[in-house]
Amino acid sequence: MKKNILLMLLFIVILLSSCSLTPYSRSEFMMDTQCVITVYSRDDLDKLDDVFSSLRDIERMVSRYDEGSDVFRINEAAGVRAVRVSEETFTLIARAKEISLITGGAFNPLLGKISDMWNFTGTEHHIPSQDELESIIAAAGDMDNLVLDEEECSVYLASACLSLDLGGIAKGYASEKAAAMLAGEGVEKAIINLGGNIYAVGSRSSAEGWRIGLQNPDSSEGGYFTVVNASDEAVVTSGSYQRYFMSDGVVYHHILDPSTGYPAQTDLASVSVINSDGTLADALSTALFVMGSADAGAFCTEHGIKAVLLTVDGEISYLGIDGAEG
Repeated sequence: MKKNILLMLLFIVILLSSCSLTPYSRSEFMMDTQCVITVYSRDDLDKLDDVFSSLRDIERMVSRYDEGSDVFRINEAAGVRAVRVSEETFTLIARAKEISLITGGAFNPLLGKISDMWNFTGTEHHIPSQDELESIIAAAGDMDNLVLDEEECSVYLASACLSLDLGGIAKGYASEKAAAMLAGEGVEKAIINLGGNIYAVGSRSSAEGWRIGLQNPDSSEGGYFTVVNASDEAVVTSGSYQRYFMSDGVVYHHILDPSTGYPAQTDLASVSVINSDGTLADALSTALFVMGSADAGAFCTEHGIKAVLLTVDGEISYLGIDGAEG
């Protein structure tokens, strides 16, 4: 069983008492999701052409299935040779490795082959055996196997069983880049929604930021369990309810624990991270979910991360956030 991808729009932008704001939106399907950008001046609509073109470029850059992409070439050469890539690709992969290290491996960009085994995005799902996973987990758990040569701008996967997967940070990076492009063009108010990866450009008014509703995991009708404020920030959520299938009465969700290769066993139903760094917010939403509420809370406190944690028992923790509404 898999939820319709359109239900993966995890947030609601709540425009209360804002009748003067008239939204103008453009939508395209890319990055395996519906991408919607909304601006609040008709004059800004023509500025979206370059933004959507940039999003398509990023999609081609990080695709594991496009034979022309840097990531595809890296994976094809795994265990054989290093691959020269664009500076943008190199920088994004370096960020992925950095975040993996600071999260103690809770975020891991080397699980592409394991994700393919599970086939969460397809119709023919597969539950891998321990034997199938063992060698991949061992190799993926050592970030030294992701070899980066800054001088050569090259990337090498030191084991043939590894496959680079930037799906855990690509939309966050893309939303951040889109926000910077819009701001650079003088756009003062916009909402970028890349399949639930939200970036709020500017503020809703001079007195407050955009109000973003976080989806209630128990609601498929767009209901939300709390509201957070965001100004020039990303709001990214990861949850076990977003993509899953059921087999023999057991639910298998798509957020994998890198230490086991199986869906993370956690007391969390969803994690939302609020940060001006969209790339970081995207990766951390996954990592914190894998950690569980206790370790996630400690991590956020130590690193000054704003987040909302919702446990499976319905308990809400607001970390570094003022003005959230339950």
